[in-house]
Amino acid sequence: MRKMPASLSALGSSSGLRRVLLAYLLSGIVETATWLAIVLYAYARGGPSLAGLVVVGQVLPAAFVAPLLAGLGDRMTRGAALVLAYAFLTVATAVTLIALVVNAPVLVVVAGATLCTIGHAVARPNHFAVLPQLARSPEQLVSANALSTIADGIALFAGPLAAGFGAALVGPWLVFAAGVAVLVITALLCLGLGLAAPVTTDGGGAAALRQAFEGVGALWGDWPALALLAILTSGFVVIGAMDVLAVTFSEVVLGQGEAGAGVTLSGVGIGVLVGGVVAGVLALRRRLAPVVLIGGLLMGAAVTSVSLLTHVGTTATALAVSGLGGAVLLVAGRTLLQRTSDERLLARIFAVQESASLVGMAVGAAVAPVLIERTSPADAFVPFGAATAIVALAGYLLIRQLDARAVLRPAEAALLRRVAFLAVLPPYDLERLARHAA
Repeated sequence: MRKMPASLSALGSSSGLRRVLLAYLLSGIVETATWLAIVLYAYARGGPSLAGLVVVGQVLPAAFVAPLLAGLGDRMTRGAALVLAYAFLTVATAVTLIALVVNAPVLVVVAGATLCTIGHAVARPNHFAVLPQLARSPEQLVSANALSTIADGIALFAGPLAAGFGAALVGPWLVFAAGVAVLVITALLCLGLGLAAPVTTDGGGAAALRQAFEGVGALWGDWPALALLAILTSGFVVIGAMDVLAVTFSEVVLGQGEAGAGVTLSGVGIGVLVGGVVAGVLALRRRLAPVVLIGGLLMGAAVTSVSLLTHVGTTATALAVSGLGGAVLLVAGRTLLQRTSDERLLARIFAVQESASLVGMAVGAAVAPVLIERTSPADAFVPFGAATAIVALAGYLLIRQLDARAVLRPAEAALLRRVAFLAVLPPYDLERLARHAA
């Protein structure tokens, strides 16, 4: 039998890992589709200014709430935390659907969409926290990260297409109705994972609140980790701006409207899909800082190039290259964060990363309309692309220290795995023992 490619090896793992990855894919499609549906909804009522304001209004509350709610996932079984997050997301999507159907005021619709953003911001950190427990080897963990990014790519391709054509033909409410049905399946897929709860200290009330924010404390003063966080966040600044930029660019420069916006944005998804496969191979390397740098530079250059384009096909191609660079950046960055973080705080640390990403998206969404107004829908792409490349270059000098901290010792880990009572340890803990045993 032909050996499965390294970036896809997690598909040969436990059914629990496959179910979690499928759930992540489905929730991602819902996220990108409903996100663009709300942006189109706002753009139709107030142009790019209202669209940018609506994006900011969605992500800022989630940025502050996510570290608390997602951090609580470290106080229960990872599987239960994931199911609860997807259940909350299903309810939030249903609430937004009702608001759209009854033609509620814009503020009510945005409030519902904000609950959806909070749901995704809670589910995603718990997804990446559960992967080390489900993966059977360090290679499968890298593969699971890569497959998650491939899922992001599929979602970024399918979601905007569904939202663009669904909103144009029927209305945004149809996108949310389909989303509710899909999210019910997503929550069911994560039942019965059979994972143990992380070891935590008891405490309630103020103690629980303090523990939920321990991810911030774990990163505070760790300049290499903060540099990695800044590089990852710079990519999300572009993502936050991209919907507003693409919708306006499609309307003014390409003359294609809602459907054109969906087509051009789907190019990002194709790039992320391909980039996830590429990144799954690159992220197996011992040194990941150079991979992070390459991803950031590629993403920045591709976004900048959009300012020179005037056709749907070439624009979608440039955005596909930006998605490829972003995928490489995310997979390498998340893998490096997993390798260098305390497993007991993993959900909380990824909650901080999620929060920083949402703040970055808010910044991008707020700045994009201003740049469009002061320059043009085409030239507004340039500052975002240039900033992404500059941040990657500046941060590279620091994140090289994370590579030294996350040295892998596969030979030593293989020897430890032969010891019966050590073989039951998660690969994450086995890697740490191997480093200390060498």
